[in-house]
Amino acid sequence: MNWRKTTATAILALVVLVCMTGCPKKPPANPLAPTGPDSTWTGVTTAFRVTTTAKYAIRYVMDWSDKIDTGDVSYASAETATVTHSWGTAGTYDIKVQAILDAEPAKASEFSPTKAVRVILNNPPVIANVAAPPVAVKGVEAFFTIRGSDPDGDSLRVLVDWGGGSPTDTGYFLSPCSVEVSHTFTKLETVNVVFRLQDWKGTPSAPDTVVVPVGTAGGVVWWWISTDVNNGDVPFITSPVIANDGTDERVYAGCDDYKFYSIRTSDRKSEKTATTKETECLFTGHPGLCAATSHIIVGSEEGELYALKLNGLGKAWQWPDSASERGTGLNWGAPAFNNDKIYIGQEGGGSNLGDSLFLFQDIGTQGNRITAYGVNAAVNDAPIIDASGNVIFANDSGYLVKIDGNLNSPIWRAHLIPNGDVHGPILGADGTIYCAADSHMYALDPTNPMPPKWIATLDGEAFRPVIGQSAMFVGAGFGKAYSINLATGGKNWEKLLSQSSGFSTSPVVAANGYVYFQDDDDVLYCLNQADGTTIWYCKCPDYLPRSGGGNSHRPRKLELYDYLPNPSICANGNIIVAGADACYCVAGYPEGPLDGAAAWPKWQKNLSNTGK
Repeated sequence: MNWRKTTATAILALVVLVCMTGCPKKPPANPLAPTGPDSTWTGVTTAFRVTTTAKYAIRYVMDWSDKIDTGDVSYASAETATVTHSWGTAGTYDIKVQAILDAEPAKASEFSPTKAVRVILNNPPVIANVAAPPVAVKGVEAFFTIRGSDPDGDSLRVLVDWGGGSPTDTGYFLSPCSVEVSHTFTKLETVNVVFRLQDWKGTPSAPDTVVVPVGTAGGVVWWWISTDVNNGDVPFITSPVIANDGTDERVYAGCDDYKFYSIRTSDRKSEKTATTKETECLFTGHPGLCAATSHIIVGSEEGELYALKLNGLGKAWQWPDSASERGTGLNWGAPAFNNDKIYIGQEGGGSNLGDSLFLFQDIGTQGNRITAYGVNAAVNDAPIIDASGNVIFANDSGYLVKIDGNLNSPIWRAHLIPNGDVHGPILGADGTIYCAADSHMYALDPTNPMPPKWIATLDGEAFRPVIGQSAMFVGAGFGKAYSINLATGGKNWEKLLSQSSGFSTSPVVAANGYVYFQDDDDVLYCLNQADGTTIWYCKCPDYLPRSGGGNSHRPRKLELYDYLPNPSICANGNIIVAGADACYCVAGYPEGPLDGAAAWPKWQKNLSNTGK
C-alpha cells in the first residue's frame, strides 16, 4: 500500500467536501462611526451614512440609543448606505452601527464607535381642519383647503397622499396658513386622502385623513363668485338663462355687484359683463331670452328695462332711457315671450299706472312699449303665454288672471284664496293651468277655471311646480317634495328631504327619468321621478373653500322681482344652482339634459325662460 498516495487522496477528498459544504464566511469589517449632522430636531427624519467592507452582501444594524433597527436592505462591500431616524424626545443620543452578513446574520462585526447627536425640541405643526368636497367627480379637478399653524411660528408646507402612496407637496407658507390644493381623480372609487403639514425643519403634523367618494355625478364641477373690490364676494341674484352665443354654451345672470354676467358653462370663465346706466343699480327680476332677436331682457332697480345682446352683452336698447319717465326705484319682474312680444310686470308701473303688466315689442334696435294693463295688485312671479297667445299671471290678492295678448281686458279672473300670493302658473300639455296658493295646488280648466278641476293639499306652503311627461313635481315649505297625478291631484309620492329647509324654487325635470330639487340651503337632490327614491344629494356650499361651507338659511322673498333664483340645466346634463353664496355647476348625466318631451320641465318652461 502506498501511504503517500492514500494520504493525498484523502486530502483531496477533504478539500472537495469543504468546497461542497461551503467555506467558512468571515464577519464584515468593523464599520466606522456613522457620519451626518451633529444636531437635529424632534420629529424630523434625519439621514446618516454608514459603510464597511465584506466579501459578501451585508446589512446594517443601527443602535439609535432610543431603539435598535435591523436594516432590511442589503449592500455590497464598501457601498455607502443612507439610514434615517427621528427622535420624539429632546436630548443627546450616542448612535452606532453594526454590520451583519445578509445570508448569515449571526456573522456580525463589532459595533462602530459612537457619534453624538443633539436633538432639539421642535413642536409639530397642527392641522385645524381640512375642507373637502363631499363627492369628487371623476376627471374633474377637486379642491381641498387645509388650515393649520405651527406652535413655533415656522413656515409650513402641505403634504398630500392622494391614495397612490406617493405624497405631493406644496411650497412653504407663513404660519398660520390656509392652503388650497387640488387633484383630479381618474377612477371610480372611494379614496382615503391623507393630509399633513410639515414645518421647514422637517417635522410633520399628525395625519388628517379624508374619505372622498369619486363618482360621475352629484359633485360640484365648479363654483363661481363675483369678487368685487367694494362689496366682497357676491353671488347671482337672478335665475340664469342658459344659451349658446354662437361659440360656447353660457350662463347669463345678474349679480349683487351691479353687473350682468356671461359665464362659460365648461370652465366657469367669465368674459363679458354689462352694467346699468346709473351707477350702483342692480339688475332685478329674472332674465329671459327673446329668440326672435337674440336679446336677453332684464330690468334694473333704476326703472330701466334692458335688452342685452346674447353675444357680448352689449346694450341693444333700454326703455324708457329717460330719468323723468323711468320711475326710479321701481322694479321689473320676469318676462315671457311670444315671438318678439315681451310681457313683463313692474312694481308700481312708473307713470301713475300702479302695479302693471307691460307689453313691449323688441324690433331689434329698440323696444317699443305697446301698452300696459294696470293690475291694482302686485304681480307675482312671471306671466306665461298659452298656445293662443293669451297671457296668464298671478297676483298677491289671491287671483289668477287670463288676459288677451293685446292686454285689452281679462278673459277671466279666478279668485283662489281670500288674500295672498298665488305662485307659478304653468301649462299642461292639454292646456290645463296649474298654480299654487298657500298649501294648495290647483288645476284649472283654461276656459272655465272655477271651480277648479282639483285641489291638492300639501304640508307647508306650495311654490312653483313643473310638469314631466306623466306627473307634476313641486316642493313645499316644510322640506317635502311631491309627485302629483295630473288628472286627479292625488299624490304619487311625497318625500321628506329636509328637516330644516323648504323648497322655494322650481324643480328641474331631466330626460333620463330624474328630477332635481334645490332647497333653500342650496342642497341639490336628485330623485327618481317614478318613486321619489333619492339617487344622491349635493350640499353645494360644502364645496366652497372654507370649512363646512358657511351658507345660512335664507328667508324666502316673494315680491315681484326678487324670488329666489331657480336652478337650470346644461346641454351635457350638469345642473346650475344659483345659490346664496355662489353659483354652482353640479355634475349630472349626459343622457339627462332638460326633458324636451315634458310639458313644463323647469321654471319658465325652458332654458331661455320664455314662459311659452
